[in-house]
Amino acid sequence: MKLNDFIINNKDTMIEELMRFISINSVYDEKTVTKDRPFGAGVAKALEYVAKLGEANGFKVDRCDGYCTELTIGEGKKTIGIFAHADVVPATGVWTDGPFSPFVKDGKVYGRGSSDDKGPFMAAFYAILALKNADLIKNYKIKLVVGGDEERGSRCLDYYFKNLKKEDPTYGFTPDADFPLIYGEKGIIDFFPQLSIKIPHVKSIKGGAATNAVCDKVEIELDDARELDKYLKENCVAHKTEGNIVKIFSLSAHGSTPELGVNAALKTLRILGNVYKVDKLTKLYEELSDTRGKAFGGYAHTKLMGETTYCVGMISYEKDVLSFSVNFRYPETVKYKEFVENFDKHFGTKSTVGHESKYLLFNPKSPLVKTLMKAYLRESHDYFHGPMTIGGGTYAKHCKNTVAFGALFPGREYVMHQPDEYMPVNDIVKSACIYARAIYLLGKLK
Repeated sequence: MKLNDFIINNKDTMIEELMRFISINSVYDEKTVTKDRPFGAGVAKALEYVAKLGEANGFKVDRCDGYCTELTIGEGKKTIGIFAHADVVPATGVWTDGPFSPFVKDGKVYGRGSSDDKGPFMAAFYAILALKNADLIKNYKIKLVVGGDEERGSRCLDYYFKNLKKEDPTYGFTPDADFPLIYGEKGIIDFFPQLSIKIPHVKSIKGGAATNAVCDKVEIELDDARELDKYLKENCVAHKTEGNIVKIFSLSAHGSTPELGVNAALKTLRILGNVYKVDKLTKLYEELSDTRGKAFGGYAHTKLMGETTYCVGMISYEKDVLSFSVNFRYPETVKYKEFVENFDKHFGTKSTVGHESKYLLFNPKSPLVKTLMKAYLRESHDYFHGPMTIGGGTYAKHCKNTVAFGALFPGREYVMHQPDEYMPVNDIVKSACIYARAIYLLGKLK
């Protein structure tokens, strides 16, 4: 009760600190990358904010060459690791207010990063402060590590462990997914198909901001946009025409749940196929719209980890070559190379393949999982939901002895990577209470 009282009594300060954190535009910025700022100026500013917050509250701080900020408190051979991230995905789409101008409305904190992952980080931070205030950090240490590149492949944690040779946690969790707990994560690979095709009147196409998010805006340059503009108006398609430039808009979603979005890249293929009578584009639209892959023979399913998913995140067209990205997520039995080869054979494309994030499958009966579930149940009284597997990829894949634990509660709207992202204030407080109990119980494990 002392832990919860501390968190509740400091709720206003916690939300104020969170809003200051959200106000930092921490999207990766290639233009401002330097040796000391490997992910650009915005991410560096966010990591420095975490460092100053830690110093002000009595943590030992390591800035980790600009890749992460590590906050350490306590002493002992046992290490409880908590892994959050300061970087955010680009703020695409139409926002009610500025994505980096956070505000509270109807009990929710709005802004890019509020739920992914700045709000959950702040919950974990205040959970540790509650333990510190109650003098309950004894015979173990806590490392709260905040990375700067989770959204682009987690080079931050790779550097943290491989280059800086940081110790593995005895027990760890990342507050960057769902409650109650994630014990399995699908494998993830980005691949990049190219198709030689002539699209009449189209000079170029470019769209999408990230491979792991549903494309929500496409810009098309034509030699004459009048016919396309007329079609779009007649069919009530959200768009904007400026001279011979046409922009088509839709709804983004996280790459692990592409069915929750409306894909502007695929919509563009359908529209151009209809207007300019290009059957290949129509086929691409029809079959890639099946985000599970059944329409093109790319489907797989397992009892433990569920179904395959395919998310088209980015698209481009120039010099009669159509290129796009596919964020492919798959269960433990899939050999991704075979699936990419089958994809190319089916569509007549040629693909290059990015870095693989291998699947993770943790023992649901392990002391770590059982302890975290105990903390969740004691604080939430939610006896209806159990530990699960997901399509998303978290820091748990990059850390030993670590699982994803919160902070999205069952039944809540999924708004990560979407416009008007938010996190309820009460959920931030509740998460902090869960994390405080979880860390305390992990600290008592032998």
